[in-house]
Amino acid sequence: MLMLKKANSLSLVHDVVHQIEEAILAGQYNPGDKLPSTRQLADIFEASLGTVREGLAILEQKGLVQVKKGAWGGFFIKEMGTQPMTESLEALMRHTKLSPRELFEFRATVEAGLVRLVVQRASDAQIQGFLEYGYQFKQCLHRGEAGWHELIEKEMSLRKEFMAAIDNRTYAAVLLPIHTNIIKFADRHLTGGHKEVEIACRYWDKILPAIADRNEEAAAGHTKEMIYSFMALLLKDKKRAKGSSRT
Repeated sequence: MLMLKKANSLSLVHDVVHQIEEAILAGQYNPGDKLPSTRQLADIFEASLGTVREGLAILEQKGLVQVKKGAWGGFFIKEMGTQPMTESLEALMRHTKLSPRELFEFRATVEAGLVRLVVQRASDAQIQGFLEYGYQFKQCLHRGEAGWHELIEKEMSLRKEFMAAIDNRTYAAVLLPIHTNIIKFADRHLTGGHKEVEIACRYWDKILPAIADRNEEAAAGHTKEMIYSFMALLLKDKKRAKGSSRT
C-alpha cells in the first residue's frame, strides 16, 4: 500500500499532488473517502498549509477530490467520471484549438471501431435489443425539433448499450465526452428537425441490420458515412449562419 510521506522539497506542490493522486489511483483512497485534514496533511508532508491547499486545489481541478463545507466537511475522493474530459474538450473547442471537424473525424474512426467490436462481441439477445431502437428512432419523425432532441437521447442510450456489450470502458471514457461536446455544438449551429431525423433513420436502417448480420465492414462503413454526413450538414449550416451575420 502506498503511504503518504514527507514531500520533495524541490517541488513541494507537485509532490503533494503526485502522492495523493497515486494513492487514489492505487486504491488507498476510494470514492467517498475523506482525506486527512489540511493540517494533518501538512504534518505528513512536512509542508506549509498553503502548499497543501494549493495541491488540493489542483486535485480538485483534476476532478479527483471535492470539497464539502460544514462541520463534517473536508476534502473527499470523487467518483471518477468523464466530466473533466468533457469540460476540457469544450474549453479547447471554445478557444478554437480543437475544431468540430477534428472531433467528427476522430469520432468517425473510433465509433466505427466500436461498431466492429459490437458485431464481434454482442450476444444475439443484445442485438435483438439494438434492433428495437430502429422502431424507436422512426417514432421521432415528423415531430420537428422535439423529435430531433428525442432522437439524440435515444441514440446516446443505444451507444451506451453498445459500450456495455463490448465490455471496454475506454470507449465510454473517450466517446461520451466527444458526443456531449458535438451535441452542444450542434445545438448552437444546427436547426434540428425532420430533415436531420430522416437522415439519421436512413443510416440506422443500414447500420442495425448490418450488425444483426454480423457484417463488420458494412456496419462500420455506414457508421462513418452517417457521421461524415452530419459533419458536412453541421459545418454547412454554421458557414451559412456566419455569412448571414456579416450581411
